[in-house]
Amino acid sequence: MFTPVVATIRRCSAANKCLSSSSSSFAPSPTSAFGSALPRRSFMASSLSSASSSRRSVAARPPLLLSPAALSKALSETDSKNGIVTLDATWFMPNLNPPRNARAEFNKGPRIPNTRFWDVDEVADKSVIEGLGTPLPHMMPDGQTFAQAAGEAGIEPETHVVVYDTHGIFSAPRTAFTFLAFGHQRVSVLDGGLPGWIASKYEVEDGESKTQVQRTNYPTPTLRPNRIRSYPEMRANAALGTSRAQAVLDARPQPRFAGTAPEPRPGLSSGHIPASYSLPFSTLLDSKDGYTVLKSQTDLWRVISNALAERQSSWGAGAGASAEEGGNSSVDRLRQESSGSDQVAVTATCGSGMTAAVIWLALQQLGIESAIYDESWTGWASRKDAPIIKDEAKEA
Repeated sequence: MFTPVVATIRRCSAANKCLSSSSSSFAPSPTSAFGSALPRRSFMASSLSSASSSRRSVAARPPLLLSPAALSKALSETDSKNGIVTLDATWFMPNLNPPRNARAEFNKGPRIPNTRFWDVDEVADKSVIEGLGTPLPHMMPDGQTFAQAAGEAGIEPETHVVVYDTHGIFSAPRTAFTFLAFGHQRVSVLDGGLPGWIASKYEVEDGESKTQVQRTNYPTPTLRPNRIRSYPEMRANAALGTSRAQAVLDARPQPRFAGTAPEPRPGLSSGHIPASYSLPFSTLLDSKDGYTVLKSQTDLWRVISNALAERQSSWGAGAGASAEEGGNSSVDRLRQESSGSDQVAVTATCGSGMTAAVIWLALQQLGIESAIYDESWTGWASRKDAPIIKDEAKEA
């Protein structure tokens, strides 16, 4: 529940210390056994341009990535109380020492005025997962749970929801992904999060919130097809091999992906899913004075191309092509696979389904649609029958 509670409005400078789915299978790949190859289009420059044009054509949908200046302007121009709702979706790793409590920090402040707290571990499916015998944290909620939380936050289907976290870019993309997966089109992630807002010297409030949230009757939505991947789907995809499987991008640090560093969760093996590629979420971000922002489209294209460069043998740019050309070819093909309204070209995974959404956000900037493997590595490696690849036993 979002409890109305006395707030003090103040401004912070950059220098001060105020911051104390229903699908049963993967969509066929153009180069897989399920279909013939699509004609190749041009690489980065034209692709980025067409991605931007495609987004502009959806008049009702605001930019997915919003700068602090753009949010400040939008807030000043919005008359309706529920026209824009800001959500703090901060989440902390459970193994931090000392531990941190996102809700307690939100209640203390600072925060953007009138913001509501979105608890990703509460607005979630807490049921026991088949094959594991236990629930996992922050799994995609059902439509009823999502609608109840949205209504308690005073959100309506046409509300522009702007999500942020106190890291910069870390946990907010997962909540934005959830809204879009349930068909809520007007959603944005605040680039740089709360630290970026404060660094830009915009208004914040401290103390308990005095925001009077008027609950709405948000209609129960249906999850869009192909947005969430299940374990059986991931097993079936991995069995196809790298030449036919849909690309799977793993947001964990590379040593954990390679199996050379331990997982933070006790008893869980490191390594990776067959036919997956390492794309640490940190490589998609730039650091700014202790917080993170998403890289530019050009830099995102380069980083993702590098991650996919080894696919050139199966998706290749032709005989004699460089690794960079192979990666560019792969990114361009992923864009082509995203041309349909519900076509998903990539699946993102991570440790528990949180930072996979940073990959999703980055791919969105390039016009590439992606799904998230909700259980991610925790669910995969917890199953005794799941194949695990390590560096010392690489895939053929």
